[in-house]
Amino acid sequence: MRHLFRPAFVLLIAGATACGSREEAPKRKGADVAESAAAAAAAPSEEAATPVATLTLTQIAAQVAAEAKKLHDEEPALAAKLQKAAGPDAKVLKSLYGDPAPRFYGRDGQLGEDGQALLELLAQLDRHGLDKSGYRLSQIDAATKKVVELLAAEHETQVALEKTPHAALTAAAISTWLHTSQGSEAELAHAGGDQLGQPGLLALSGALPQLLTQGRATREAIDLADNELSRAVIRYVVDFTLAKPAHPLLYTPPAAVRKLAESQADKIVATLGAAKGHTAEVLKKLWPTHPQYLLLQGAYDTYKKLADAGGWQPLPKLTTKKVQKGETNPFVGAMRERLRLEGYEVGPAGDRYDDTLLEAVKTFQARHQLESDGVVGKPTIVELDVPAEQRVKQIQLALERYRESEGRDPGEYYIWVNIAFQQLWVYDDGQIIETHKVICGNNDTDTDQQTLVKGKINRTRMFSQKMTRVILAPRWYPTQRVIELEIGPKMAKDPLFKEKEGYVMEVQPDGKEVVYQKGGKTNLLGDVKFQGPNKYNIYLHDTPFRALFSKVRRTFSHGCIRVQNPVELAELILGRDKGMGRQAIKDAIAEKEEVEVKLQTPIPVHIDYASVAVDDEGRVQFGADVYGYDEAYFAGALPVEEAKEYKAASARGL
Repeated sequence: MRHLFRPAFVLLIAGATACGSREEAPKRKGADVAESAAAAAAAPSEEAATPVATLTLTQIAAQVAAEAKKLHDEEPALAAKLQKAAGPDAKVLKSLYGDPAPRFYGRDGQLGEDGQALLELLAQLDRHGLDKSGYRLSQIDAATKKVVELLAAEHETQVALEKTPHAALTAAAISTWLHTSQGSEAELAHAGGDQLGQPGLLALSGALPQLLTQGRATREAIDLADNELSRAVIRYVVDFTLAKPAHPLLYTPPAAVRKLAESQADKIVATLGAAKGHTAEVLKKLWPTHPQYLLLQGAYDTYKKLADAGGWQPLPKLTTKKVQKGETNPFVGAMRERLRLEGYEVGPAGDRYDDTLLEAVKTFQARHQLESDGVVGKPTIVELDVPAEQRVKQIQLALERYRESEGRDPGEYYIWVNIAFQQLWVYDDGQIIETHKVICGNNDTDTDQQTLVKGKINRTRMFSQKMTRVILAPRWYPTQRVIELEIGPKMAKDPLFKEKEGYVMEVQPDGKEVVYQKGGKTNLLGDVKFQGPNKYNIYLHDTPFRALFSKVRRTFSHGCIRVQNPVELAELILGRDKGMGRQAIKDAIAEKEEVEVKLQTPIPVHIDYASVAVDDEGRVQFGADVYGYDEAYFAGALPVEEAKEYKAASARGL
């Protein structure tokens, strides 16, 4: 891809300049016929093997008109041929671009504003974390260069006629007629054909076969180059709206991505239906509107610059288990330089672990979801040794995850949960108004005897829902599996367990026994539950196990999301929706009887997994790959298999 967009784009500009220049251009084969004809008119040679017949302007115009009509009539067949060769893109090309006229090029071979804007978008694919292999960039580059070369050859043919007054301008008018199928003898005459005289007509007659051949070649090259750009547009729509090449569960393999243009042709056509003339603007509207997306592009720019500058080298091997403040050794000096290269304030060079370096290390640890204590051991060194090039790839993957997310266009007021960071943010009009630590599902291998599924069944799922209810002092209804494996044995062991833990057993009118835990300090849902319908039965809630929030990495639940400060979150939500204050919420909780508050305006809740984020101060944060989704992506091991069925007999003893 060495030539793409920069040299080729420069050539396009140069070609446009050359076509309007009256200076002598270097001779090439494309001008040989015209040059020899002009020379023959000036000094006829007795040794000429094939004398050039002098045509009248009317005869010249007739030949040009016939060739222009032929080119015009053949263009639908050429368009069909190009579409057929486009494979999975053919259906969209045929439906969307039935008119064979180019979309991005003018018939003069120059890119229009929309085409130039499209090239600029394609030059920025890396900033979106897109796989460039599907954009046929080398083909676009080759087709673009071919147009430039053919325009230059036409120009040389015209320049070779400048020795004969008015012949070059008439030749230029012939080329325009061939490109556009729009022209006439009168226009040739107006361009200078009526002032050619015998020498000029002889020169133009000699050059005419070359002009006709070049006009055909240039016109076909323009159509091909335009077709290549159109295919790139189709791929752009696929990548931003349909493909999921990084989703751990809904993964779209490369072969399937290539076929999406055909299977989802109607959607693509609907997206691009009104895009002609402003395609680049339409494509920009496909970018995710989540505030993190643009911030991550800025992060990409920062780390790409670091990587291009050489990044940093791995630290020397540490001879002790850890390094702490006050120590002096060469490892500290190397660590100081490593942090300086990434932009941390580390003070002057030196091998002593001083206060300035301590603060830099703590900041680094906090930005990489590590214990921020300034003690440098294996976990910190592992993060320090991740190359800048890998950080760039991580940011690109995060961009891909935002494109694939159900919450990529989240709205104005919503809740965003990032599993990789175990963090919850409340957004209002693009601004973060509240932040909470959360506890997400654990990554243990577990078994569900009811569904006969075994694997990573406790992972929090990636999906979007709408919160419709806030439940104060909620009851907890344990599953039958929990009753049989956990609560039942404890009741058998301790007769008072049920009363101490607040469990109630009720017999329904149909005779079915229901077990639930009343609201109170021991309730496993805590004081507040935030619920909305979803197929995973995952919701936000409080927890009595408050100490777990002090952990840096918090994957301890069975899939639901435990919120650090649920009463504050309830106050924000209910205050906005119902005008319900903090004291009213606390009073309801104190009653220990479940109170369900239905929201007038449901709140979107988006749960996703992206291991890079940008904080409120613009600092790039690298979260933990707690479920190994990133590792699987980089290893080419998607989709992941989280769980599979097992035979009931294998669950004995659980």
